[in-house]
Amino acid sequence: MSQYQKLQNGSSTPEIETLTGDAGGAVSSDAALNVNIVGGTGINVVGNPGTNTLTINTTGGFLTWSRVAGPAVAMDVDNGYIPTNAALVTFTLPVTAAVGDEIMICGEGLGGFTISQNAGQTIRFGNVASTTGVGGSVSSTNQWDTVSLVCRVADTDWSVMNNVGILNVV
Repeated sequence: MSQYQKLQNGSSTPEIETLTGDAGGAVSSDAALNVNIVGGTGINVVGNPGTNTLTINTTGGFLTWSRVAGPAVAMDVDNGYIPTNAALVTFTLPVTAAVGDEIMICGEGLGGFTISQNAGQTIRFGNVASTTGVGGSVSSTNQWDTVSLVCRVADTDWSVMNNVGILNVV
């Protein structure tokens, strides 16, 4: 029997003594020999006693994509957009965003796109920052430009993480 197994109450059935995660140390079982594994934000854990299986699913962290044809779109966090309009599509950043929230735009429409800001918001692209507030924006210069933004400071500060094409920062 390995050093990681023990015999409990004279049983010949090996038991798991502890479980260890990425951080925090080893966790021992309770009096009923259970260790609960629970999901955090965006993670769901489903146990199946019949197969002795735990299935871990992510419930968030992935973007929901939409094709949009309208000339103006109020953006939501953790969403991706494909503008299809022949004219310019103006996207507006969400007023509320948490650190790590993401937004993406995958250009398709001939008119391109502009990302406008609300009061107090800024978009950073490398060492360039847009004008803070409603006067600032980031725009595509080509039909097929793409951009990925992540919120760095809750509600106010966004950074370009990836892009294809040349972006115009105002």
